[in-house]
Amino acid sequence: MKKGIKTGTLVAMGLVLAGIGWSLAAERKQAEPKQKGEAIEEQKQEQKERSRRIKPSQGFLAGFFAASFERKHLAGGYRSLTLPIKEYQLLNIRPGDFVDVLATFDAAMADKRKEKVTATLLQHVLVLGVVKCGDLEGKGAVHLMVNPNEGQYAALARYQGEIDLALRAEGDSEMHPMEMASFRKLFSN
Repeated sequence: MKKGIKTGTLVAMGLVLAGIGWSLAAERKQAEPKQKGEAIEEQKQEQKERSRRIKPSQGFLAGFFAASFERKHLAGGYRSLTLPIKEYQLLNIRPGDFVDVLATFDAAMADKRKEKVTATLLQHVLVLGVVKCGDLEGKGAVHLMVNPNEGQYAALARYQGEIDLALRAEGDSEMHPMEMASFRKLFSN
């Protein structure tokens, strides 16, 4: 190991995913358990304690396991979903942060041509843990707290295209209806 490593068509599917993303976000906001805030505080405290215990000389595996999370941080009714994410997207994301999950995929348009589109699938999702490989061009992973429906759609999106994360500002919990983005929409206005 290197020294210094640190810790009905796709259009229809896209429209459905965009609609589901909004309804899931609204459902999440209404059903967000009170214990979620407690889980965040416990997780932040535990992460601080872990980082104090792990020394750089302990190597990659120690850093890897420190970046994972403990099951007690999951709120009732939620699941942990691990998604592979490009390392450079994880630079500023830490456990306890909230992110939006975006999916970019090829959609078959009405005129039978393909076009890349991006849909915001999930909004205001709690990051439980982050695993970094130490290579900005490589893949890391992020552990997210999702309800069962959100988990299904995030897993589906993973196999249909690319997943991106958008870090939310601290205290930003607003949910917004989002339409799919495409270059055609961008340049047609």
